[in-house]
Amino acid sequence: MAFVNIKENYSLRHLISFRVGGEARFFCEIETNEQFLEVKKKAIQQNKPLFILGRGTNVVISDKGFDGYIVKLSRSFSELSIEDSIIKAKAATPLSRIARVSIQNNLSGMHLLAGIPGTLGGAIYMNAGAYGQEISQTVIEVKSINDQGQIITRDASACSFSYRHSIFQDNKECVLEASFQLTKGSKDALEKEMNTVMQKRRDSQPLEYPNAGSVFKRTPQDFPGALVEKAGLKGFSIGGAMVSPKHANFIINTGNATAQNIYDLTSAIIETVFKQTGITLEREIIFLGDF
Repeated sequence: MAFVNIKENYSLRHLISFRVGGEARFFCEIETNEQFLEVKKKAIQQNKPLFILGRGTNVVISDKGFDGYIVKLSRSFSELSIEDSIIKAKAATPLSRIARVSIQNNLSGMHLLAGIPGTLGGAIYMNAGAYGQEISQTVIEVKSINDQGQIITRDASACSFSYRHSIFQDNKECVLEASFQLTKGSKDALEKEMNTVMQKRRDSQPLEYPNAGSVFKRTPQDFPGALVEKAGLKGFSIGGAMVSPKHANFIINTGNATAQNIYDLTSAIIETVFKQTGITLEREIIFLGDF
C-alpha cells in the first residue's frame, strides 16, 4: 500500500488563480501512480468525487467547499524530454515550459501556447488552445491511468479531441503524460512569434487581476467576448466579481469576490446574452461543489 498524506478540510484559495473558494474535504499531493491509485480507491470506497488540480487556472471551488478529494501532482510529474523533433512531458509540466523548451530546440507547433498558464494534464483534458494552435494538433499519444490501475496509451485519434474537449472529460481517467510531434523551425522566428502573442495577451487581457482566463467557449456565431460586449455587460459586476472592462470574456476578482459572485455573474451573462441573441454561452471554467 502506498502511503499518502491526506489533509482534511484544506483551504484551496491559495491554489486557485481567482483566489476564492472554500475547503476541500480531503487534499493530498501525490508523487507516484501508486499513490494516485490509493487515493482513487479511497474516493470510490467513500463514494466521493475526485478532481486533479493543476495550477488552478481554470477552476472555481464553491465557498461551501468541495466534499471530495482534490489531488495535486507533485514535481515528479513534471519531467520533460526531447528526442529529435518529439517532446515527451508529464502531466504537471507547465505549458509555458514546454513552449519555451520547444523554441530553444528550434521546434515549431507549441510555441503559441506559451501564455496559457496551466499544466499539460489540464491542457490535454480541455484541449487547450490559443491564437490558432490547439494542443491536440501535435499530440502523438497520451498515457492515462484508470480506476483499475491500468495504464492506457491512446494515439491522438482515440482521444476524441474537439474544441475544448477530450475523452478524459468523459472517462475520468488521470492523464499521466503525452508526446508531441513538432516540426523544425527557426528559433529567432518562433521567439518573435511567441513574443508578439505574449504582448497581445498583456495588451488585451486583465492580467493584473486574479482571473481564470477565458470564461466562455467560442460559439459558431461569434466570439463570446463580442457577444458579452454587445450585450452591454463590460464592467458589469456582482459583488467583487466583474466583467473585465479590458476583455469581456474575462471575469476579474476586484479584491473581495466570492466563488458565488463569480458563478452568479456567469449565470447573469448567459441569461442576458440568450435573451438578446438566442445564443447560449457555455462555461469554459470548471465549477466544483454546490452553487
